[in-house]
Amino acid sequence: MQTKGSNSKKSGDPPQRKVLITGPTSQLGINLSKTLVKEGYEVRILAKTGPELYGEWSKLPPGVIPFVGDFTLKDESDRDVLVDACRDVDVVFHIGSANYNYQYNYKNLIETNVVGTENIVVAYLEANKGSSKNLHFILTSTTSVYGYKRTGEILSEESETRPARGYPESKLMAEKVVNAFGVTNNNLHYTVLRLSKLYGLGYENSFFKVFKLLMEGKANYVGNGNNHITLLHVDDAVRALIMSAEKAGDVNSTYNVSDGVPYTLKELLSKAANLLGVEPPKKSINPLFARIISSRAHDIKYDEYEFLTSDRIISIEKIKKELGFVPMVKLETAGRELVDAFKKEYKRQ
Repeated sequence: MQTKGSNSKKSGDPPQRKVLITGPTSQLGINLSKTLVKEGYEVRILAKTGPELYGEWSKLPPGVIPFVGDFTLKDESDRDVLVDACRDVDVVFHIGSANYNYQYNYKNLIETNVVGTENIVVAYLEANKGSSKNLHFILTSTTSVYGYKRTGEILSEESETRPARGYPESKLMAEKVVNAFGVTNNNLHYTVLRLSKLYGLGYENSFFKVFKLLMEGKANYVGNGNNHITLLHVDDAVRALIMSAEKAGDVNSTYNVSDGVPYTLKELLSKAANLLGVEPPKKSINPLFARIISSRAHDIKYDEYEFLTSDRIISIEKIKKELGFVPMVKLETAGRELVDAFKKEYKRQ
C-alpha cells in the first residue's frame, strides 16, 4: 500500500532526503513524522497493520508514504515490503519495538527487538546494494540498559551496562546487532539513542495512575523517596532523533538522552501534587510491600514499578557536546499539560 507524498520541490533545490520510520503509530513516531513532513523530508512509514485495522493511522500527517508489513517477517511477503520501503532511503529511524515485559514474553521481545532489528538492517542494505550513498540507521534504545539501580553513579555512554532480563536486555542485544553491521559495512553508519522514560501527551497511562493515587490520598514514597528518576519529553526525543539524522550521519555513535535533570521521586510527587492542588505524600512504605500492593490494589505494572523505584542519574554531556542537543521542554509546563488532561479524564470517571 503506497501513496505519493505532497511535498513540492523547486528547481535547483537539493535532493529531498528520504527517511523511513518504523513504529510510526507510537506517539514518538507520530510526532516525528509530523515534524519531518513539515521540514520537507519524504517520509515513509512501516506499520504492521493498515488504517482499516488501526485507528492511530488517523493521527499521521498527510504526505507520508505508507508500507504495510511486519519487520519480524511473520509473512514471507513482508521481506519484499521491507526492501521496497528501504529503497533509496537516506535514514532509517527504527523506533518500533516491543516495550513492556508485562505485555510480551521473552521470546516475543527477542523476535521483535533483536531479530526484527536485524531484518530491517538486512533489508536496508539489500535495498541499496551498489549505491554510493552513505546509509544511516538510527536505533532508539533505553537508559534501562544500565540497570534500574545505579545509586551514587553518574552514567555515561562508557558506563557498564547491566540490563535486567526482558525488555532492557533485548534492547542491548539490538544495539549489538546494529554495531556489528556498522563495523562490517563501510557505507552503513549508525546512531543509537538511549532514551529515558518518555512523557507528554500520548504517554499518559503510567502517570495518570500516580496522579489518581495522589488525588485520592493513597500515594506513598517507596523507601525514602530519594531515588533518582530520569525523564524525557517526547518533543525533545523528536529533536534528538532529527539532530542525529542531520549531524551524526558519518559516524557510529551511542548517546544518552534525557532532559538532563536528576529528579528524585520525592520531588516529582511533590511537583505533581502541587499541580493537582493536593497534599504531597507524607508516608513511606517498604519497597517489598509496595511491590506487592502496587499491582494488586493499584494496577501498577511490573515495568511501571521498576521505573518508579529506579535510581539512575544519566549524563547527556556527550550528545550536548557532539550534536548540540539541549533539552527545550520544561517539566513544569509539560507537567501542567499532563495534569490538565488527567483532570478531564478523572471527572469523567
